[in-house]
Amino acid sequence: MQIGNDQLALFWEDRWIDGCSVSEITPALYSCIPKRRRKLRTVADGLQANSWARDVQGTIGIQEIGEYLQLWHMIEHTTLSAEPDHLLWKWSSKGTYTVQSAYLATFHGSTACDAWKLTWKC
Repeated sequence: MQIGNDQLALFWEDRWIDGCSVSEITPALYSCIPKRRRKLRTVADGLQANSWARDVQGTIGIQEIGEYLQLWHMIEHTTLSAEPDHLLWKWSSKGTYTVQSAYLATFHGSTACDAWKLTWKC
């Protein structure tokens, strides 16, 4: 997600912090957020008066406090723009989805296998 005015990006769910989501950066803190709130809080709403901090509920331990401070530090200088948010497709150089890029992404990390040659050689 490339943030703009952050009206579409979800604070707790989308990958808006340097290409990562809050759940990837701070998993213990993320588990203290009610599921309903995760799906409703936009980045713009969360950044306004740091209202994201009020979403944290339940038992808070040392791990959660450390992650809370880490998250606060990472987002404290985030500024919004007038442009709308938009999704970036990481499998193409331009960031746009194409069928070809999706097809190539299917095979990302796989290795070529010439087993068919061995089968027919026998």
